[in-house]
Amino acid sequence: MEIRRLKAEEFEQAIHLSNRTFREQGHTSMGQAFPHVFSKELQQSFGAFDGETLISFIGLVPATIRIGEATLTVFSLGSVCTHEDYRQRGISTNILQEIYDYINQAAASLLFVSGDRGLYMRNHCYHFGKSFKYSIGKSSINKGGYDGDIRKGQSADVFQIDRIRQEHRVRFDSSIMEWQILLEAGGYASIFKMEQALYVASRDGVLEGYAVIGMPTPKSTKEHAIIIEWGGDPRIVYGIVQHLLENDIVLEMELTLPWHDKFRDEISEHPCEEQNNEGTIHIVDVERLIGQLMPYLYEKDPTIAQSLSVRTLDEEIVTINHFNATEITVSLEEFVKLLFDPQSLFLGRELQTIFPIPLPNTEGMYFV
Repeated sequence: MEIRRLKAEEFEQAIHLSNRTFREQGHTSMGQAFPHVFSKELQQSFGAFDGETLISFIGLVPATIRIGEATLTVFSLGSVCTHEDYRQRGISTNILQEIYDYINQAAASLLFVSGDRGLYMRNHCYHFGKSFKYSIGKSSINKGGYDGDIRKGQSADVFQIDRIRQEHRVRFDSSIMEWQILLEAGGYASIFKMEQALYVASRDGVLEGYAVIGMPTPKSTKEHAIIIEWGGDPRIVYGIVQHLLENDIVLEMELTLPWHDKFRDEISEHPCEEQNNEGTIHIVDVERLIGQLMPYLYEKDPTIAQSLSVRTLDEEIVTINHFNATEITVSLEEFVKLLFDPQSLFLGRELQTIFPIPLPNTEGMYFV
């Protein structure tokens, strides 16, 4: 058995294995829905081979994340599957260890994982942060609405949508082309056999907001529409939601927002459920992560940021130092909570000025 990154000509095997594992009648192909995972140009994904036959596959996609002035280098992992004749042999674990070595060589700081099963939890992947899942129905929407024009997005909107996307201080940092590819692919929506649509709000030809919607169809496994991504003034985006509901384009909408998302203030009257963020997270290198976060930490509190020192004692223990405070020693799982959980019990008064760290929604356009 050989474990390595896939070559361009081997991705058809990966698509076939993934379709056998994750798709059924009515689903689009995994290759169509997740083009970056199966990209012959990127060639980042890993597999295990028995001779020339792909027997196990793990999709891997590189990205950068913007958090204020900070830029994080990250990977997303998903589409994990093994041929049924080779399961229960620890092959996926072996591939994962090769991936850990690779993403460390690539100088990544974080790995987002689209699952939370034992394979990941045994290998230092942890639940992280909090999000809130909202349900918005026609009977509960606020009166009023947007007094501009609301319509389906068009190809000519690309620059204005990109301008609005850049306004998010916490976001996946993708080019116009990359975002358009993900919009057309509709990966997250395809899981539920939905079709992805783009709606925009404009006034005098100037776009003021947009929403990417997973639209239910007769074959969908979800009854209600999903807001997959949004941009612009939250009040204007809520106007798009009102328009879709009042005109019976959809009957109800679901929306998952990270704890820090400003759209939460606009929809606070609607019912919601608190939950962990989608999947799990793995810190590739603690010191590298803090180093990449420093521009953001200096924005929050330059005094604390300048005095902050974080180091790893071994694979599972982290120590934290900052001025006028006793050294804190925590497990790696506790460190993840300290960094990303808004309800962390490990935050001292001073550290509360820089933590928790906001992260973009992983349950949307960039889902792998």
